[in-house]
Order: sequence, then C-alpha cells, then structure tokens
Amino acid sequence: MARGDLCRSKRKKGDKLKKNKGIAAAVLCALLLTGCSGIGEKMNDFIEQDANIGKNAPAVGNIQMDVLNETEAETSASALSDEDKAAAEAEENRQRLVRKADEIMRKMTSDEKIGQLILAKCPEKHAEVMEEYQLGGYILYANDFKKRDISQVRALTSETAGMAKVPPFFAVDEEGGAVVRISGFSQYRDEPFSSPQLLYNRGGTELLEIDGKEKAKLLKRMGLNFNLAPVADISEDENSYIYARTLGQGTESTAEGIAAIVRTANEAGVASCIKHFPGYGENTDTHKGASHDSRELYKFYNRDFVPFEAGINASEDKTPAVMVGHTVYDLIDPEVPASLSPVIHEALRDKLSFDGVAVTDDLGMDAIGEYAGDKSVYVLAVLADNDMLCLTDYETAFSDLKDAFISGELTEEEIETHVRRILIMKIQYGIIN
Repeated sequence: MARGDLCRSKRKKGDKLKKNKGIAAAVLCALLLTGCSGIGEKMNDFIEQDANIGKNAPAVGNIQMDVLNETEAETSASALSDEDKAAAEAEENRQRLVRKADEIMRKMTSDEKIGQLILAKCPEKHAEVMEEYQLGGYILYANDFKKRDISQVRALTSETAGMAKVPPFFAVDEEGGAVVRISGFSQYRDEPFSSPQLLYNRGGTELLEIDGKEKAKLLKRMGLNFNLAPVADISEDENSYIYARTLGQGTESTAEGIAAIVRTANEAGVASCIKHFPGYGENTDTHKGASHDSRELYKFYNRDFVPFEAGINASEDKTPAVMVGHTVYDLIDPEVPASLSPVIHEALRDKLSFDGVAVTDDLGMDAIGEYAGDKSVYVLAVLADNDMLCLTDYETAFSDLKDAFISGELTEEEIETHVRRILIMKIQYGIIN
C-alpha cells in the first residue's frame, strides 16, 4: 500500500476523470471516422501532419468542438454524480451531528465541558463522583467485575448514568486472550474470550466476527458501551512485548482483521478504541518505563498506519476512537511520548483524516510522568490534541484542567473542539439519543 493510499478517494476521482477524458476522445474519433465523408481514408496522414487537431480544427464535418467539450463535461459529471452524492450526504450527516452536539454543548457549564474530557477508573463512590464532576465516562477493571455478577454491574452503570447530565461512556479492556477484564470470571462466561490472534489463525475474519458479536452482547447486558480494543499494532516477533495481543500478521491481514472487529462492534452498537497509535512496533512495555522507537514517520505509512486506517473507515456512519500510546518516537518528536506529542496527533488527523475521539493510554503509567516536568500531564495531553484522558486521579486532572482554563492556557474554543468530538461519538453510538 503506497503512501497515496491514505487519500485513495482522491485517486479514484482522478482515475474517473482520466477515464471520462478517454471516452470523450473515443467519441471524437468515432464521429470523425464514421460521420465525415472522405476523412476516414486520410485520418492517419492528417494526424501526422497536425498533432493538435483538437485545437486547430474548430469544425470537422459539421461536428463542433464545443459540442464535444460539452459531451465530455456531461460524461464526467455523470460518472462523478454517485460519488458526489455520497460525499454530499456524508457532509450533511456530519453537519447534523455537529448541530446536535453544539445544541447539547450550549446547555453545559464550563465545568461540565471539562468533565467530559476525563475517562476515569471507576471509583468506589461511582454515582456520587459522577454527580459532582460530570465525567465523560468510567473505565471498569477486573476488580470491578470480580465480586459482582451481570445484574450488579448493570445496577452500577444504571445508577451512575442516572447522575450524569450527559450519558457517559462505560469502558472496559476486553481484548480477548491476554487481556480479559470480564470473561476471566466464570460468572460471566464459561471460558475467557480467545485472543484475536488465535481466532484469526483458526478461522480468519469469520471467527473474529462471531467472537465480536458475543463480546458486544455480553457488554451491552451490563450497560457497557465502549471496548478499549482492538489492538491494531503489527508485530511478527514472538519475543516482543505486544506480540501476543496483536493478530501476529503482516499489514494486509492485520488491516482485514481490525476492520472486521470494529465493523462487528459498530453493528452491535458498541464503540471501539483502536490502539496504540502510531504503532507499538517491537518496543518495550510502557507500563514499566520509557520505550523508544527510532523509526521515521514515513516508515509508518505503508505498514503501521494501514490497520488503523482500516478500522477508522470500517463503517460509514460510526467512527471509533483511537488510543495514542506512550512510546517516544525519537526521529518524530524525541521530547515527549506520543500521547503528549502534537506532531503525532497531527499525523493522526492529517494522514489518516481522523476526525473522531483521540484517547490517551493510561496517564498513570510509569512511561509518562517523567516527561511532564513541573507542568500538568493532563493539560499537556489536551494541548497535544487528545480528546479524552484515561486516568485514575480524576480530582487532580479536573483541577489542573480547570486552572488551565481560568488562566487561558486552555481556551474555551479548544475545550469545545474536544467536547464536540466526544458528543458526536456518543450520538453516533446511541449513547445520547
């Protein structure tokens, strides 16, 4: 897949224009050869004498050049009409979502907007915290499921949602295989969900789709609406940290699998979060400290970006979130991890045309704290163009973001840009009716 494939819609349009020009040229030749007495026998000689026949002959056998030009234009317009209609419909739908999001946002206070930026580890006093901070959502971990059953988790999400002015995300890492927060407990499933790698090796996308439907059904029964999966990273090195969580395949197969997983979740009404942009590679575990990658940005175009692009474009009407990892890319932005890097986020927005919700990996990881210095890691993450922050310390995060807003370090326009994306995603997935 060449670098230009990231903009393949433009290429398709260009190909259609070239094709239409070719059709018009063929029409011209046919008319000249069949409709004009005496010209057919001399056509080859005539073209040899005047290679610019189209420019220099205003009329040939009563066939006006402006008529031919009009035919070419009509042919081009006809060929592009379906694509233009689809683009117009997509833009109309986008504007509808923007209007609805802005209508909701006009009724929100500045504190409520700041709260939407936080995707916090579910606290013990989940309902009370939601009532006070109006957070964008909670992440539930294994301890939240261990001593509960399906009905009790459902009660937790329902009680929390009842305290939220804007319906929240209820997220979980249920990747399958090495990372199972729910299905590792027998009260939810007889056996844990298998790893996507194992499923793909045994049955390709068909098994991934079956597995995805079962996951979505289980999550929805508990009121969960956001799965922080799939892992779109490419790794074929069995010794690398991330390998077991990947599909263990090359670029095309990984892209095919990721698209199938996201599309299946979308159809079931569960949002996905594709991770860990821009691609984990064969790097070390960022849970335990800084990880560095020495690749240049262009090296990601034909490999690491491809599965992310496939997942982002898996459905026309629903955009999944993308999680940005904590690896430091030394030849792209050596000063900070990807999650705090405006350069990495610019690549996500521009190279992949991503207009959805960018989510940080957990900001409590050891790989992140040392880079903030005396600044707030939470404020830096928003300034880098993240929309939602995965974290545990919601009190400090909220306080830091509010202080940055009051001081002008974070403008209202910047905050509303992020909140708008969050609200649009919640509308797309039916979390906001």
